[in-house]
Amino acid sequence: MTTSMTTKIRRAAINPRTALIGALCLGVTACHNNQIKLSNSDVDFSNCREIAGGIVVAKADLQSQVPDGITVNSLTDMGFVFEGSDDQGMLIVRSLSCEAIQVTDSKDRVRTDNNVAFVHVGTPINVSNLPATTYSNDSVNGADFNIYALSYQTSSPAYFGAMKRAGMQNIDLNEGIVNELTDNDPNTCSTANLKVNVPGESQYALGITGDVVEATAECHVGGADFIANWWSVDKHDRVTALSNEVIDQTFTDTAGPDVFVVTNDGTTINELIGTNRSAFTGFSGSGYIPSEGLGNVDMVAEALGPLN
Repeated sequence: MTTSMTTKIRRAAINPRTALIGALCLGVTACHNNQIKLSNSDVDFSNCREIAGGIVVAKADLQSQVPDGITVNSLTDMGFVFEGSDDQGMLIVRSLSCEAIQVTDSKDRVRTDNNVAFVHVGTPINVSNLPATTYSNDSVNGADFNIYALSYQTSSPAYFGAMKRAGMQNIDLNEGIVNELTDNDPNTCSTANLKVNVPGESQYALGITGDVVEATAECHVGGADFIANWWSVDKHDRVTALSNEVIDQTFTDTAGPDVFVVTNDGTTINELIGTNRSAFTGFSGSGYIPSEGLGNVDMVAEALGPLN
């Protein structure tokens, strides 16, 4: 049996073209890149509530978490100037729960997931060397918020697929994410108890707990429009963005005085923060993003090409 198999292998014809391509591609990143086809998807979110905040950490520690060619903003860069602000950065933690999400891929295939959750962690970055995005304030890559995604977890298979097809890094499909909000007093605009839990072995597993200030169209009339881009760069220097246009979002001045981010010993996020339990030390707020139903594109998960 061994002899027969060996004979067949030795007799297999060698395709000169294949051999030439293989030889030329040895060590050439471009050839490997061509093997991975990336594509864009349109994304529509429906009726989402969120909590978001920043925790002040060492800029050097944040810089060590992003690829070469990406520059983390200091607090000074963000307009928070004080003694030592050049050496401090902001770790952004954001969690959303949406009634539904609809994804349309490049072949016009549509998938909808209901009652989904998202938890992502990142840091503000300088985007001057990044490609143009679908949504921007300057027709290039300017946005109100530009965040590098250190971790992006979701319970939505449809959204995870959109991010994966676009080449987004540091993503996880985590269908065990818990995002529960219980109104403390349904008859008044006051607070609601929030429980967020990201289970699993992720280096960015976390929890968020506490009584958050309610943010709904009824409790906080008058929303804001803004553009928020979440960025990613793969090992071949290909840039991906989740380019998001947010319309009429209400957002409170604070998430609440007793809201805490909880982390696990030995994880990357725990080491960045330096503690197992931290309040939002930079900023925080709770928000609500209304929707008139699925059908309007809010985000493009897009592959943008090489890092400049």
